[in-house]
Amino acid sequence: MDGRCQEAVGSWCRHTLGVEHPDTITIAGCDGVLCRDEGERERALTMARISAEAHGSRRAVVVGHSGCAGFVASPEEHQEAVRGAVARVAAAGLFDTVIGLYHDVDADELAEVCRAHGSKAEVPSSVIA
Repeated sequence: MDGRCQEAVGSWCRHTLGVEHPDTITIAGCDGVLCRDEGERERALTMARISAEAHGSRRAVVVGHSGCAGFVASPEEHQEAVRGAVARVAAAGLFDTVIGLYHDVDADELAEVCRAHGSKAEVPSSVIA
């Protein structure tokens, strides 16, 4: 949701995934919400299903970032939540690959945290709610 991340993530998708116009589902505190809020997770997966089925998306990206007002956490906690969110999105079986990113907005650095292929990904026990 945070506009400070939009260009960096969009650029990453264009250069790394070769996707000119990625579909975007924004949720305040996305990484934490996908791990802890079943209702919001289902709402996000409904939109993801549209992206996968109607638009042909085969890959998804989950992003956590520093300075997040929707999920106030340390960089390590965000990265752990990103891993959990990636596992949950992958488990839905909508995408061939789900990639987790962490954006340090102050340093303007975007790093890959994890990657899940198919519906196989382990949910870290620390983020199970």
